[in-house]
Amino acid sequence: MPSYLEPEQVRLELVDGVPTITLTDVTLEDLSGWTVLNRRTLVVVDGPGDEGFLLKRLDGEQGDRAPDGWDDAVAERGAVDFVAQGVRVAASVVA
Repeated sequence: MPSYLEPEQVRLELVDGVPTITLTDVTLEDLSGWTVLNRRTLVVVDGPGDEGFLLKRLDGEQGDRAPDGWDDAVAERGAVDFVAQGVRVAASVVA
C-alpha cells in the first residue's frame, strides 16, 4: 500500500522536458517495476511489493503543484522519472 508523503517532501518538475518527481527523506528498497498513475488531484507512484507513494498534487494555497506542461509531458513520454536519495528511477505510466 502506498505511503502518503507530505507536500513539502515532494517536488514535481520538468527537467529538460522530462517529468520528474523528487522525494525528500525517502529510501527505495527496490529499483525495478515502478509505475505511476497521474491524476489532476494526486499522483500514485507504485513500486514492487508494498513499496509506493501517494503524492498530493492539489494544494489549497498553491493550487496545482505540477508545473505547466506536466500532464502533456507525462502523456507524451509515457513515464515519469523520480529521484529519492540521489537514486533516479523511471516509472511507466498506467491508465
